[in-house]
Amino acid sequence: MNKNITKGVLIGIIAPIAAYFVYVAFGTEGADPIHMYHQLVAMQKISHVLSLSVLINLLLFFMKLKTNRDEQAKGVLFATFIYAFIIVILKLI
Repeated sequence: MNKNITKGVLIGIIAPIAAYFVYVAFGTEGADPIHMYHQLVAMQKISHVLSLSVLINLLLFFMKLKTNRDEQAKGVLFATFIYAFIIVILKLI
């Protein structure tokens, strides 16, 4: 794999995780991220939150395209497909 594609994949994987932590910090009333994760799993809503967290990749993808970093944009897109596969698996379980 190309170095830029790998960098894009890493960015695409880390950004939704960071978005989840921002969601927990500002979207809930001071809940612990791990505790919130367990609550979401118990309510069977983890796939919903994961889907919303992955939306940050849309912004990253277009930013990479706008700045002519096409290889990194491919990596972000690949990471988004990985997340999509995980979300489909979670919805089917």
